[in-house]
Amino acid sequence: MARILVVEDEAIVAMGIRHKLETMGHEVVDTVSTGRDAIRASKIHEPDLVLMDIVLKGEMDGIEAAKEIRDRFNIPIIYLTAYADEEMLARAKITEPYGYIVKPFKSSELNANIEMAIYRHRSAMREMELMRKRIISDFYNFILNAMPSPDADRDEIRELLSRIFRDRIISELKPGFESSMGESPYEDPLEAYLAWVADVFENFTIRVGFLEDDENVYVEFENCPWIDDAGKNPGFCLNCEAILKLSWDWSGLPGDFRALDHIADGSERCLFRFSVK
Repeated sequence: MARILVVEDEAIVAMGIRHKLETMGHEVVDTVSTGRDAIRASKIHEPDLVLMDIVLKGEMDGIEAAKEIRDRFNIPIIYLTAYADEEMLARAKITEPYGYIVKPFKSSELNANIEMAIYRHRSAMREMELMRKRIISDFYNFILNAMPSPDADRDEIRELLSRIFRDRIISELKPGFESSMGESPYEDPLEAYLAWVADVFENFTIRVGFLEDDENVYVEFENCPWIDDAGKNPGFCLNCEAILKLSWDWSGLPGDFRALDHIADGSERCLFRFSVK
C-alpha cells in the first residue's frame, strides 16, 4: 500500500479522505490545507503520492503547488476537485498529473487511481534508471574512445578533446537546455541555469554543490563515478568542464567561467567558478 499526502483545505473533507484511505490500507503521512504546506510536507515525508485539491485558499493553488512538487521531488500527483472547467484542465495537464478525480468520488474509484498512479510512476522510475545507466556507460566509452595517443602533448590533447566534446555537447544538450530554460519555474535566470546544471550532472550520478560569495558562484562536484579513471585520463574532467563552459555561454548570463580544480590534475575534487556579480 502507499504512503499518501492529502492536500485539502476543507477540514471535514480532509478527514473523510483520510478515513477512506486508511480503510483501504494506505498510510496518510499528513493532511495539509495550503500549497506551501504541501511543498514542505512533501520534502519532509517523501510520500509515494500526493492527493491534491486544485482549489486551495491562499496565494498558491493546487496546480502551482503540484508543479513545484513534481519539479523538486518527482512525486506523482492525483488531483481532487469539485470543478472541471476547460481552463482548469488545461492548466492541470501541464503538470503531468497521474490522475484527475472529480468530487464526489467512490472509494473504489480513488483506490484504482492510486494503484494505477503508483504503478505508472514506478515503471517510469525503472525506465529512467535504465536510461541513466546507458548514459553513464555511453559517456564512459565515449571518453575512452576519444582519447588520442598517450604520446601526444598534454596541451594538444586538451585542444583536441575540447573540439570533440564541443560538437557532441552542442548536438545533444543544447536543444534540451533551451527547452528547460524556457520552461523553468525559476524567475531568476541564474537559479534556472544552476537547476539545469544539477539535473544534467545528476544523470551521471554526480552530486553538485553550490556556494556563493559577493561576486561568485562556485560549482563543486561532490563525487565522481569514474574517479580512478579520471585521475589518469583528462577526458573525463575536460568533458564536464566543456558542458559547464558551453552552457554558460548559451545562458547569456553576464560574467565569466573558470575551472579551478580538476581530479585529472591531482585534486580530490572538481571545482568551477562563475563570476556573476
